[in-house]
Amino acid sequence: MTKTMVLMAGAIAALACAVEAAAQSGARGGGAATLYELPDFQGRSVTITGSTPDLGDWRFNDRAQSARFSGTWRVCEHDDFGGRCQEIRGEVRDLTQYGLMAQISSLEPAGWQRPPRPGPGPGPRPGPDDGWGPRGGDSRGVDGVRTVFFARPTVRGLDVAAGKTGADTFCRRQGLGPSVWYDSSERAGRAIAPDGQVIGRSTVLRDLLCAKY
Repeated sequence: MTKTMVLMAGAIAALACAVEAAAQSGARGGGAATLYELPDFQGRSVTITGSTPDLGDWRFNDRAQSARFSGTWRVCEHDDFGGRCQEIRGEVRDLTQYGLMAQISSLEPAGWQRPPRPGPGPGPRPGPDDGWGPRGGDSRGVDGVRTVFFARPTVRGLDVAAGKTGADTFCRRQGLGPSVWYDSSERAGRAIAPDGQVIGRSTVLRDLLCAKY
């Protein structure tokens, strides 16, 4: 066998190993997920490549009606991987078949290992009611007929980490109903999570609207 043939054989073997590794990676999850706002892969789309606890950060919460998945993905109906979750792969022209039409709020590659949350730093500690300690020092809202508006919701001086759970918890803490709408387009260096943990850089709640009942 000539030197050229030896080099070619080595290159082919390396390519085969790479293909096999990619296939195994896809079987474990990995890859990317492209979500479309209309059936049959039509309309606006967004491509996700990692763990995404709140599609509101992409302005795509409860919007997906079809999807293409590379590898296996864990898809959930609520933010922070709450509610009903399913593992899906391949092309899905209509998410109705999974009961998730316009109901996906979070997703991640199957088997994704999420890093542990940072421990609590200075600031509020978990309290007996909502994990945010005693009331006092929260933002003041502006009353509407059926809602109350908070331009920058804070708990004891800390921004609130974005997500439906945090938004609902903040509203309930004020003696109101659940959240109706919120913006999560801004980030802060520190924020308080729904369980009372003070976390590092995170998207946070802005322009929160709470139902009065």
